[in-house]
Amino acid sequence: MRVCVYTRCSTDAQAKAKSTDLQIEQIERYCKYGKHEIVMRYNDEARSGANINMRSEFQRLMRDAEQHRFEAVVVSKLDRFGRSVRDLVDSLDRLKNLNIGFISTGDNIDTTTPNGRLLFHILSAFAEFEREVIRERMLAGKEKARREGRLVHRPKKELNLEQLKELYCKNKLTVRGCAKFFGVHPSTISARLREMGVEIRKI
Repeated sequence: MRVCVYTRCSTDAQAKAKSTDLQIEQIERYCKYGKHEIVMRYNDEARSGANINMRSEFQRLMRDAEQHRFEAVVVSKLDRFGRSVRDLVDSLDRLKNLNIGFISTGDNIDTTTPNGRLLFHILSAFAEFEREVIRERMLAGKEKARREGRLVHRPKKELNLEQLKELYCKNKLTVRGCAKFFGVHPSTISARLREMGVEIRKI
């Protein structure tokens, strides 16, 4: 298969190079044994896996997947690709819908095989269970707050993130200016910008 390699290393400078080297060595050995051709490489340096929106190389990988530039994604471990079951399953589901396989060499997972697809379905079931548990807890919390006469927080306001990024980065509008434009608190603007990986200017 024509595959791409995805690696992610920690924020620790000393461990970073070692971590990446070990991941690449393991993946290349696997691809050589399986006669897979590595056509693309992606590496998120010093990035936390907690927020996939802040992993620029991960986002580039997913865009290239939509262009079908490879047939499978190869990683050394599942936690290099996603830090939570939900994020992992959502990402693998996107790849599945594009008919792109996923291989984790260290976990013996290959979604191009029947056993790998079975494991994916099991992970999906766990992710769905986790969603339901969280949903039930939220509903229970809201019901308790309602019974006790406490105010329930309003849902997170949706913003046009592309418009926000353009206003802040291109038009050089301040955080307060953007907040006024969207009618939200400045802290909301700062949070959305950080989620997109935008560095907040110090004024």
